[in-house]
Amino acid sequence: MKLPWSRRRQRQQLEEELQSHLEMAKRERIDRGEPPAQAERSAHREFGNVALVENITRDQWGWLWLDDLLQDLRYGARMLRKNPGFTAVAILTLALGIGANTAIFSVIDAVILRPLPFASPDRLVWLNGKFPQSDEAAVSPPDFVDYRAGSRSFDRLAAVGYRASPSNLSGDTPEQVLTTIASANFFDTLGIQPLLGRDFLASDEQVNLPQVVILGHGIWKRDFASDPGIVGRDIRLDGRSVTVVGVLPRDLPLLSEAQIWQPTPLLNPGMNIRLAHFLRAIGRLKPGVTLAQSQADLDAIASRLASQYPGTNEGWTLRQRPLSEVLIGPVRPALLLISATVGLLLLIACVNMANLLLARSVTRHREFAVRAALGASRGRMVRQTLTESVMLALCGGALGVLGAIWGTHGLRAIGPFDLPRLDEIHVNAAVLAFTAGISLLTGVVFGLIPSLQLSTRQFAQGLKQTGRTSAPAAHKRLSSALVVCEIGVSLTLLVGAGLVLKSFWRLTHVNPGFQTEHVIAARLSLNAPAYTEAANRASFWKHLEERVVSLPGVESAGATSELPLSGEHSDNPFYIEGRTYAPSEFDDANFRQVTPGYLAALRIPLVSGRWFSERDTQTSASVTVVNQAFAGRFVGAQNPLGKHLQVLGDPQKMREIVGVVGNISHSALSDPKQPEMYVPYAQYSPPTMEIVVRTAGNPASLAAALRELVHAIDKDETLSAVRSMDDVLDASVAQPRFSSGLLGLFAALALLLAAIGLYGLMAYSVTQRTNEIGVRMALGATRKDILTLVLKHGSLLAFAGIGLGLLVSAAATRLLTSLLFSVTPSDPQTFLGVALLLVVVALGACYIPARRATRVDPMVALRYE
Repeated sequence: MKLPWSRRRQRQQLEEELQSHLEMAKRERIDRGEPPAQAERSAHREFGNVALVENITRDQWGWLWLDDLLQDLRYGARMLRKNPGFTAVAILTLALGIGANTAIFSVIDAVILRPLPFASPDRLVWLNGKFPQSDEAAVSPPDFVDYRAGSRSFDRLAAVGYRASPSNLSGDTPEQVLTTIASANFFDTLGIQPLLGRDFLASDEQVNLPQVVILGHGIWKRDFASDPGIVGRDIRLDGRSVTVVGVLPRDLPLLSEAQIWQPTPLLNPGMNIRLAHFLRAIGRLKPGVTLAQSQADLDAIASRLASQYPGTNEGWTLRQRPLSEVLIGPVRPALLLISATVGLLLLIACVNMANLLLARSVTRHREFAVRAALGASRGRMVRQTLTESVMLALCGGALGVLGAIWGTHGLRAIGPFDLPRLDEIHVNAAVLAFTAGISLLTGVVFGLIPSLQLSTRQFAQGLKQTGRTSAPAAHKRLSSALVVCEIGVSLTLLVGAGLVLKSFWRLTHVNPGFQTEHVIAARLSLNAPAYTEAANRASFWKHLEERVVSLPGVESAGATSELPLSGEHSDNPFYIEGRTYAPSEFDDANFRQVTPGYLAALRIPLVSGRWFSERDTQTSASVTVVNQAFAGRFVGAQNPLGKHLQVLGDPQKMREIVGVVGNISHSALSDPKQPEMYVPYAQYSPPTMEIVVRTAGNPASLAAALRELVHAIDKDETLSAVRSMDDVLDASVAQPRFSSGLLGLFAALALLLAAIGLYGLMAYSVTQRTNEIGVRMALGATRKDILTLVLKHGSLLAFAGIGLGLLVSAAATRLLTSLLFSVTPSDPQTFLGVALLLVVVALGACYIPARRATRVDPMVALRYE
């Protein structure tokens, strides 16, 4: 069997052999006395059809299909080079659709499809507390220890701090770094082996304060110059000496922003409060154990703990979910919606291409008629057209990959900071395989319709035509139907994007309850031994606030334990007088420690009563201020002022409500306003606070002055996370901005492609009807009549597509309910606005060909053959 790569040499040898045979026969006849011309004719007549012999011989070589494919590819390449304008438009259209799909698939692959970067991630589950007031609670250290000791369904149970907190790392230049606590074997539970050193051991937990640390990979490279000898060395963290026992092979942004990890100090008094829920638990199931079995195990432990500690654990249990669902689940709906959007964008591009090829097939009708007359089968010609369409798709895919590489860089740049695995988004082998597959599929899809049309053609009439070939009626109906579907799909995308954009607009116009303009925020943590006493911390903050207010351009300054809209959260159980509580029952509200200047700095309105002042100290009466949501939920129609409540874990037994302030959006603008209670920092002082300073001018100009001021008060202290409150507000809506921006972009591209498709069809229709237009004008039709004729045709298609799109949108937009804020899926303003926009665009796309039709010279048109 001859191999295809030697085919050209084989053909040459075959031709030479056949010619040699004919020449020998010719010479034999000449030798017998025949004239040369007659001898040549006789030799050919006796031998038979040379071309047929060549074909029969080649059929015996094998690999005929590949030979035909190579021939189709060569012919297709010549045809595409022959029509550079058509080829360029086709490839760019497909590159747009395929490139968008490739870029978004890169995101889907990195965020959703690729397994979590842990060993056997399918066996990892997330454990969170569930009790009557909430099913998203963290876990207390004593409960975690009991579950870890009593569970039989897990290979390992581990825990990590609810959030990373700032600590001071001493060195040539002190800096604040993010730290968190983690239980023994935390990294082993995840299947992560330290790059250097070891994991935390059970003995590391048996301390009052952490004595050892594990460095994150990033800080090891940046602050310690990737020193391989770092293990065993001491560093100073929060004024204490701790020993480095390990270095991670990579940071773990999916689980924590921590740069330095510390073991859970189980002997610390703060780690022994069962109502202090601040750990996040992760479990690795034993092989073969189902979620139902492990949940039954957890419920049995919960029942035992409820009997053992009824005051804190009655009604309390742990619920479990796959770790991937917790980490990736919140962003999955938005990403899948964007993926579906770019899929429809590619469908629109395919429809455009199908129409282009349909129009082109009319101009090639005579060519295919000649090929049919020469013996080409319909299947052979269909294969040729499909080969050309696949070549276009592959070229578009190659160009689309280049666009996707650029696009993924852009997506990483504009992506929200809280999009999981954002830094892993890139074009890899899986994405390239997806692009190749979608390119081939696209080529078949948009090439199949013209090919099937071609296979039903009658070619005999084509040989008789010497002028322009007119498209058959079925061809025109199919092109019109494709354009109608294209407009319908575009309208559906526009409606969906319009709803999401309107939702985002309303979200950004929600009143957060405070004013962000001209406010700068910064984090400061007082963890050094000098600030162990609460009185020392209170004194520092009092001194700092007084100094900050005296800076030029500062209008007011304060501090809070949790900054609104920053992702920081803290809530506390409490009892309020006048209510009777069952065992383990309590109320719960957000809990904030603030300084006297906080209210003025954020301009939160005071509704009634008073705010804190410098007179609210550790030795004065214990007071609290609540917001309107708190008063409405827990006090009702009564006056909250003068009522008392007890916050669990508060050193003060009872606090009197002395004021009511306005509600603010703390977690997210889209969330309902939650009950909140505020206490004076001097009476309940945590080590870490967020400074907020209101200035008369640009708040960014104050950053350097704030750092110098803190350093002047204590040279070992430094600020971190310095940003304006406007930036905090913008970051809180980063994910909806990302989703709505991409949807808007892709919907606009869909509108552009639909307009191009309609324009192309109308321009082609005018060209096909040139003769008809000439006859009409010769019989007295005015330019206005011709304009109306063409616009009417285009308008009918546009309105049919709009009607179809509205019907599809009415059903499809219900899938967007979970992504919308203050907008219904059937919002009439959006539907009407999008429909009107599409009408205007469609009429604009029809107007240019219509104007061209009015300029047709009747005499030229009548001779147009």
